[in-house]
Amino acid sequence: MLPEVSIGRARFRALPNKYALLFMVWYSRGSSISLYRLLLITYLASHVVRYVFENPPLISRSALRDLNELSNGGLIELNLVNGKLMVRVTDRGRRLISELYSISNEHVLFGDYLIMKLRDLLNELIRLINVYQDMDAAVLLSMALREASLEESGIEGNVLKDLAFDLRKPCENAIG
Repeated sequence: MLPEVSIGRARFRALPNKYALLFMVWYSRGSSISLYRLLLITYLASHVVRYVFENPPLISRSALRDLNELSNGGLIELNLVNGKLMVRVTDRGRRLISELYSISNEHVLFGDYLIMKLRDLLNELIRLINVYQDMDAAVLLSMALREASLEESGIEGNVLKDLAFDLRKPCENAIG
């Protein structure tokens, strides 16, 4: 199911980022989530799931490409529901998640450099989904824009920071 890589004398299964996205969608309420919310959560989860975002915090061609691959593989469906693009895990995707749980005690290579027990990675993804899945979109966007403002300098960073604070004002104390 997962490709194997050798690092020195050790062999590890390599877990592609797209399976982390699949897991995040699967763990979301009803095994579905809006595409923009998934991308915002992925951006905020950059300490775990690394994608390059061309237009932070929403557009990542590599994340969209991985979602397209998951869709072409029959693991997820992308559907318009009430005008929103929703991502939903299929039965085939659920079977893959079951396979991941069966190897959860193994160490895997995730991303370019992270070697960890698959169970620990899945637990961290569960924690992120639990924190962000029900959060108001304005709060999520405010947090993501604030993160993006830290990476920019000059006027671009100031614009992102100001927008983040304007979005946050109506939802003060929403996240404690």
